[in-house]
Formats: sequence, C-alpha cells, structure tokens
Amino acid sequence: MNAQKTESTEKNNIVQTVLAAGAIFAFMLTLNHFMPIHRDDYDYSLIWNTGVHVGAFSDVLSSAVQHYLLHGGRMMTVICLNLFLWLGKPAFDAANALMFLALAVLVTMHALRRAEIRHAPGLLAAAALMLWLALPHFGEVAVWKSGSTVYLWSAVPAFLFLLPYNLALKSIECGIQRRCAWAVLPMLLLGICAGWSIENLAVTIVLLAFGICLYVWRRYAYLPPWMLSGALGAFLGLIGLVAAPGNYVRYDEQGTGKGILAHIGNQFAGQGEMLLYLLPVLLLILTIWRLYRRDRAGMETAPAERAGTGTILLAAAFVLLAVSYFTGGWVAGAIRDAVIEGVLTPLGLTKPKTIHLFTNLMNGFEEMAIYWLAILLFYARLKQQLGLTAASIRTAASRIPAGELLRASPTLRYAAFLIALGVCNNLVMLAAPTFPGRATFSSAAMFVTAALTLLGNPALRSLLSATARRTIAAAAILLFAYTGTAALLITHEMGAADAARISQIEEACARGEAIVHFPRIDRTNRALRHVYYEDWDNNVTKEGAIKYFGLTDIVVEK
Repeated sequence: MNAQKTESTEKNNIVQTVLAAGAIFAFMLTLNHFMPIHRDDYDYSLIWNTGVHVGAFSDVLSSAVQHYLLHGGRMMTVICLNLFLWLGKPAFDAANALMFLALAVLVTMHALRRAEIRHAPGLLAAAALMLWLALPHFGEVAVWKSGSTVYLWSAVPAFLFLLPYNLALKSIECGIQRRCAWAVLPMLLLGICAGWSIENLAVTIVLLAFGICLYVWRRYAYLPPWMLSGALGAFLGLIGLVAAPGNYVRYDEQGTGKGILAHIGNQFAGQGEMLLYLLPVLLLILTIWRLYRRDRAGMETAPAERAGTGTILLAAAFVLLAVSYFTGGWVAGAIRDAVIEGVLTPLGLTKPKTIHLFTNLMNGFEEMAIYWLAILLFYARLKQQLGLTAASIRTAASRIPAGELLRASPTLRYAAFLIALGVCNNLVMLAAPTFPGRATFSSAAMFVTAALTLLGNPALRSLLSATARRTIAAAAILLFAYTGTAALLITHEMGAADAARISQIEEACARGEAIVHFPRIDRTNRALRHVYYEDWDNNVTKEGAIKYFGLTDIVVEK
C-alpha cells in the first residue's frame, strides 16, 4: 500500500515538474516571439564592421573574429548571437526560451544541491518566478537578443560548470569520494566556455573553482582531476576574454578620464539598483531568517497585531496610485510637471531630449511604485500572520546572535555564502568603467538561489504557517499577473509597431527611396523593465538599420 502511494506521488511530482517546465518555456517563447529585432541586433546581423549580411556559418566565425579584434572579448556569446540571427528569429526565440528554462532548472539544482528536480515542481516554479521578478532590466537581459546572449547565455554555462563542484562538495562532506577521470576533458571544455563569458562572472568563476580545489585538497588531502582541469579551463577562458585587443579599444572609448571615485560611485548605483529589484526575494529571506531565529530562541508565536499606521498609509498610497494609473496617470503627471518647473528649468536642463527622457522615466513611475507598495503590503500582512512583531524580533535577536544561528544551520550558512558571493561578484565591476544595472544579472541569480535554498529545506519551510504560505502564493500570483500580462501586451504592441516600420522600409526600398519617416513610439521600456525597446531615433538602432536595409537616413518625427 505504501509502495503504491509512493509510486503515485513520484508520478505526480514528475508530471507537475514537466507541466511547470512546459509553462515556463511556453511563456518565455511567447514573449520572445513578440519581441522584435532592434538596436545592436542589426549590427550583429552583419559581419562586424563591414556592412555585409551574415549569410553562412563562415561569416558567423569571421564576424566573431572581427568583433574580438575591434570591440570586445566576448567571443562565445557573439558567436551564439551571430549564429542564431543568421538562423532566423523563430530559432532564436525557441533557443532563448530554452536558456531561461535551463537557468531556472540550474538555480533549483544548486539550491537543492542535487542533479535532479523531479521532486520539486513547486521550487522550479518559484525559481522561474523569482528570476522573472528579480533579474534587473529583464527585457534587456533575458528577452532582447543582443542582451540575452551576453547575460542569460553566459549565466547558463557558468551555473552548469559550477554544479559538479557543488555536488562534489556535498558528496565529499558525506564521505563519498569519486575521481571521475572521464570528466577531465568535458570539464576543461565547459570551463573554457564558462570563463569566456562576461567579465565579472568569469573572474568569480575562476576564483571560486580554484578556491574549491584548494579547500578540498587542504581539508581532505584529495583532489579529483576534473576539478583542477575545470579550473584551468575557466582560467584559459578568462584569458581569452580579457586579452582581446578589442577590449582596449572599447576601454579607451568608455574609460578615459574616470578615476577611482567614479568606479566606487558605480558600485553604489549598480548594487543599489539590484537590491531594488531583489526586494521580494530579500524580504522572503529575511522572513525565514527571523522565523528560524525565533524558533531557536524557543519563543512562542506572538499574537497577531492589527494593521498599524504605516500599513494604513501604504494601503492609502497604493489605492491612490492605482486609481491614478488607470485614469491617465495624473499623480505621475503632477510630479513630472513640478520637477520640470521647479528643478530642471532653474538648472537650465530643458533640452528636448532631456525632457523626453525624464518624461519617459515618469511614465513608468506609477507602475513601479504600485509594484513596490504591493510587495510591502503583502510583507506587512505576512508579518502579522506569523506574529513577527517588532518586540519579538528584538527579543529573538538578543537571545540568539547571528553567528550562533549560522553555526546551527548548514542551510543558512550555504545561503549566506551565496549572498556573499553575489556581492563579491558585483565588486569585480570596480575595474569596469561603467556598471549598468543589467551587469548585476548573475549576482541577482545567486540571491535567488539563496532564497530557493531556504525554501527547499523542509525544516525551514515548515516554519511558514499554512496561512502564510497562502499569502506568499497569492502575492506571487498577483505580482506575476501584473507584470507578466503587461509585458506580453506591451511587447506585442511594440512588435506590431516595429513590424509596420519594417514593412514601410521594404515598400520604400521597392520604390527606390533611401529615406524613411516614422511616427514616434511613446510606450517603451515598460512593465518594470520587462519590456525593452528603444525608438529608432537612437544612434544604435538608426545606424545599424541604415546599414542593414541599405538606407541613407531614418527620421523619427518629433
């Protein structure tokens, strides 16, 4: 009887995991299908710096070599981008959706520290949802072709490369030692791919791989040969990445005149932006930390408190902004006008482009504010349901220091290590002349893995009451419905507008015209940056499209 029940549960888990994976892939495939080719995609559809269309696999390699010599060292990602732009958008859409699914699977495996997920369909769904919410500038780094191949397609081989190290550490800690001599060459090649990815992640991978080798050798007097070959492969990949002649050309253009203070300032901006996107993930981690500390302190759950003044004010602001958002955005409009009149105008910052950029920023103010307020309201409700009063939090903290809590739980230590690794991964960007929010991609994925680690531990998960779990599920569904629906609708709108422009270009070329005029598209970069699209008057799209279509000018009406 028990055996039949276990077999039935096993089948249900497998079916649910397959369904979860299928839903993730289908959603991402749809989003990618709506996303048009734009910006750098046009340049990478041509053999680099030649204006000649990529028409064969040899052109893919030739373009990658030209890019390596003249622009940057990310040859692996450039080859992937050129290849799939040559193969066509449908192939790229499917490959990109598969890459996002692969990342969700890999962060789940790292969280569970095992190479299978068939028993954890819920955790896989949670991984995809957290990545959706927490990856900064999602549309730019996981949907847009040129951006996703740099960030998403770099993270997948990197997380795959680190998985054997993670699993081996767990096995060795349990007294199981395997040499796996057959894995020497595969790990060397995978290490080269992982190291030849993107700069900050590549440095982190190399240091981590060699660090694990040193740790295993010194602690256990044992080192599987594949560990060392993988670390060497990653180091070779890093050399290939940073030694590219094109890196120095690019640094001369972007890094001249920037001192150390500018680099430090970049850290505050980049790390701060990442934390804003990670807000739901960080609050979940904080909640589980507090619950475990209270449990270790032997404290009873405090009686639920009524909503305080802060919660009531949050709810009032949420309602106000929601009403404004669906009735024309008058709150954001009032703030925009006040800033233009009271700040920008006195400072002389009234150029049309400056006003346009600020207006575009304020167009997304309400949707971002509504999102953050919704998260904070759900968090306030969660604290009330779990009895996490301010007094109980302070009492538990006074009884159980953080160090004692970490020593008591290997799961917490592992999660803390992942968080520290994410911060250090960003610190590598000190050497870069710029630190855009999208560069925190891999660090944000490490934070997500930390949260999944806590959720994947049955003892820690049981600290969440059934009511609290329903609240978390409701928050997840609402946040995804809010952002996912908006992203699909707006990306579809952008795709249709872009397709109309392509048709207009084709008709103009058929008439022998070399100049095209487009009306402005106002709704861009919306849905909390899950949509990434820039109008054709930016120099990147304009210059790339002119070369791609053989035009002499593209004019976007003011």
